[in-house]
Amino acid sequence: MRLYDKPIKAYLHNELSAVEEHDGELIYFFEKGYVTVLGEFECEKYVGGTACIIFNQEDVISVGKGMLRLVDEKAL
Repeated sequence: MRLYDKPIKAYLHNELSAVEEHDGELIYFFEKGYVTVLGEFECEKYVGGTACIIFNQEDVISVGKGMLRLVDEKAL
């Protein structure tokens, strides 16, 4: 796992949400738009083998790196 020294701004192409199976309670919701990328890690579960840890000022989740367009890529 690699946590960035400075968070990176990225654009999330799709809305993402998860709902609790038993009671229908919303677990998280990420709107399509700008998010903060805190780091990345290698994982075969994700297309391309790399996942990013993202934050939307409320929740933190991981998504495949291909779902993001990194805005501050030069900061890496």
